[in-house]
Amino acid sequence: MTASELVECPVVVGTAGHVDHGKSALIEALTGKNPDRLEVERRRGMTTELGFGELELPGGKIVGLVDVPGHAHYLRAMVQGATGVDVALLVVSAVEGVMPQTREHVRVLELLGVTRMVVALTMRDLADDEIATLAELDVEAFLDGTVFAGALIVPVSSKTGEGLDELLTALDNAVCSCWSDRLEATTGSGAAPRLPIDRCFSIRGIGTVVTGTLHDGPVSVGDELVALPSQTRCRVRGGRFTGIPSARFPASASP
Repeated sequence: MTASELVECPVVVGTAGHVDHGKSALIEALTGKNPDRLEVERRRGMTTELGFGELELPGGKIVGLVDVPGHAHYLRAMVQGATGVDVALLVVSAVEGVMPQTREHVRVLELLGVTRMVVALTMRDLADDEIATLAELDVEAFLDGTVFAGALIVPVSSKTGEGLDELLTALDNAVCSCWSDRLEATTGSGAAPRLPIDRCFSIRGIGTVVTGTLHDGPVSVGDELVALPSQTRCRVRGGRFTGIPSARFPASASP
């Protein structure tokens, strides 16, 4: 597929799952990029901060991607990243099955109103058929008591590539459904745009830069916004969605 055929889709896919179940490795296998930005993360092999990127889906859409920490100590960062997620990518190890942060992350997603999920049963190359089947049944039983009951479970291996195409197709279907519903829900809503801030930093020659997921909207370059709670007025000078410069951002985009 050529670059001209790709479409930026204002839907955000976010990971969830227990520490060391292979979230970042899966994202790298899907995108070719390691979402761990910090040297300490790569050295320790553990995500401690939010990772951001974009994911190209088989249907030609490019969606925003958020990778969250799985360790219990970094739950606050997970909540930050999950705010505004439209489709959850729950990562569960085929070796271990459902673990404490699996349960905790799913509860957070429910509280935040996320309703769409695809499950990646990772490390399939490390689990024999019996262990993998038990892990899948474990996930099904756990999700039966949640809004994600019946979510598609795709066995994958970030190392061998097994199941990655099937996972991308499942995500594509979930994103298409979400996008259609969101367009219908936001048409003519007239609600003021809101951007909960994930990160804020300054770049010399540019000024203050913020990242987050836009609710309601849209927002365009030149619009005047108000930062809360300080009531500071600011103006949008530019931005990017899925890494591509844009002059206008629809609701649920991640500028």
